[in-house]
Amino acid sequence: MPKIYSDEEKKQIIEKLKKEANVLMQEKGVKKTTVDELVKRAGIPKGTFYLFYPSKEMLLFDVSQDFHKQVDSYITNGVLKIIKDKNISMNKPDFSDCVEEFTDVILGAMEITYHSCLKVLLIPESMNLILSKLPDEVLENHRKEDSDLGEGLFKGLAGKNGMRVEAVVGAFMMIIFGGMYKREIGEVNWKESMRIVIRGIVLQLVN
Repeated sequence: MPKIYSDEEKKQIIEKLKKEANVLMQEKGVKKTTVDELVKRAGIPKGTFYLFYPSKEMLLFDVSQDFHKQVDSYITNGVLKIIKDKNISMNKPDFSDCVEEFTDVILGAMEITYHSCLKVLLIPESMNLILSKLPDEVLENHRKEDSDLGEGLFKGLAGKNGMRVEAVVGAFMMIIFGGMYKREIGEVNWKESMRIVIRGIVLQLVN
């Protein structure tokens, strides 16, 4: 008879699985992350895994969404703080005096990405391995969320300066991929180098 878990035990098991999934994706990639390895690291029987997730891909997708929300929340809270601290009017917002602050927010969001499985899943082949195994309704929700990307702040700033929001999002994507060469750039120079590049994009957006 299958073990019955309390709500607290269920929460702890899900947290363990997500934690190990994040680590394994960064260590081995999506394809080589297996249910056997996940349950071994989480310290649970293999059958228990399927009480929580129908597949490895669903767990990996769930983990990626957690980090995605963390990045979104970090940017949103950072921008709201800038607006409050600088007393910016939202009727006619002017962010031209906030270049350094905006740069700090974006740099912080990039660092969250670099230190999570998101840097692996930004590679199309890796994400496609997951998406190809997801239920139709999950895929549909994911497509809707993707279509909403660029709404809000970036869309407004891009439009104001005659830039396409897709190009702005693409520029930040290029920064993320460039950050994967941290070792080649050098630990000492990496953060300063990224700040220079991010600041250049921010300057174009807010001026």
